Amino acid sequence: MTKFYLKLLLALVCCGGFVPFCNAQPSNAVYPDKQTNGGSASGGGLTGSFSVANPDNARNVAGNIKPNNNYALLTATSTVGTSSAWIQLEFPAEVTASTGAPVTVYVRTNNNTSALLGGGVELTALDKNGVLVSVQSTDYKTYYTPDGSVFLAITPTATFKYIKTKLSSPVALGTNTLQVYYAFYGPGATNTSNPYPFNVADCGSPNVSTKDYSGLTLGSFDVVNAGNAIDNDLNSKSSFVSTGVALVSGHIKQSFFFNGVSNNADAVRVILSQSGSFLAVNLASGITLQAYNGSTPVGTSTLVNALLDADLLGLLGGNNNQVAFYFAPKSAGGTSVIFDRVELDLNIGALGAGLGSNGLNIHDVRRSPDVPTATAPKACSNIGTAALSALAPQLGISGIGSFSYTWYTTAHGTTAVSTTQNWTASGLTTPGTISYYVDITKSGSGCIASPRKRVDIAVSSPPVSPGVALNP
Repeated sequence: MTKFYLKLLLALVCCGGFVPFCNAQPSNAVYPDKQTNGGSASGGGLTGSFSVANPDNARNVAGNIKPNNNYALLTATSTVGTSSAWIQLEFPAEVTASTGAPVTVYVRTNNNTSALLGGGVELTALDKNGVLVSVQSTDYKTYYTPDGSVFLAITPTATFKYIKTKLSSPVALGTNTLQVYYAFYGPGATNTSNPYPFNVADCGSPNVSTKDYSGLTLGSFDVVNAGNAIDNDLNSKSSFVSTGVALVSGHIKQSFFFNGVSNNADAVRVILSQSGSFLAVNLASGITLQAYNGSTPVGTSTLVNALLDADLLGLLGGNNNQVAFYFAPKSAGGTSVIFDRVELDLNIGALGAGLGSNGLNIHDVRRSPDVPTATAPKACSNIGTAALSALAPQLGISGIGSFSYTWYTTAHGTTAVSTTQNWTASGLTTPGTISYYVDITKSGSGCIASPRKRVDIAVSSPPVSPGVALNP
């Protein structure tokens, strides 16, 4: 009866809409309902201390139904040596896992950069006897969500019952804190890095984001506000910056995880700006996009300068100008590939200047259908009309929804000349080439337009009838 009450109350809470992160967990998520906690103080308490405040806030029990914003607060302080504080959350029953069928557990925390980047947090899984179990990687994965939350993920490959979060004080003297809200796993999840349910008609917003680096000294960079790149607000942004002296080499990366694999013929729209006064050509040639399906790269990697026309490249040269462009992951032969995440990699060495506190900004990343197909018609100037038609490449996918069509006279303008799939262009009275542009938008809340397809109309003069000689 108690379990039924908890499930019913959770459904009411989520349906009520006042818990913004309900859609971040699968509907059948399992949460721990018990906890133990403790820690150790450096110097036997003479040079450090620890505390675990409100530990029951991390449990899923009547009166504290998860997910919610109640948290346990871990604190570890030291002047000499290292102090630690921990909380161990217990699931209602053993969770069966194996190498062939691993289970990913997520622990929601706050975004404490100093603790997370400084190696002050440890995540482990234990069996019913309190013995550590094997996991896919000794390092947990850190996911950033649109609401500013952080999920730490660990994937046990053996049956477990407990998830333990341990916080250590800084290497140098000081204090680390960490808020632990809850843990959960999704039974039957097929994606060990992203257990969210997949919907073929989804409008393509990523659920979570990660940040990474290579060739840099840890702690000298950050992707500030990583979740802002996926919060559906173009006024917010994630930012690639140096947190110390200007960086002149190395790579900073941000990856965007969707709620499942892509549909065939999907593209990704990215909106960037810069705040560092870099030459646009240097910045665009220093950014690489790569799609992945799981941990496997798919399709060819693409430099952003190959995706920008002259107008967009010029726009990127100005500070804080938002530039929207599309990346359609394809094989070397031009065939669309299936992907569930996209990585953006900034090569600092290509910038031509050091990366400081002002750098690259990412305002939005989301999937859309790829360009529609359309044939290039011909027209005769003495008639002055041409029939135009376009077709969405995903029409044959079951359950995907419907598509709307919008036609323009420019590649980036916002004024439409038609909003029908088939229409007739008129006024084609001058020989030459007249270009129109068409995009498609999938039905559904939050869906965005595809890249535009240019359709060229070849307008020719009417044939001239040969002269006729009249014989008397």
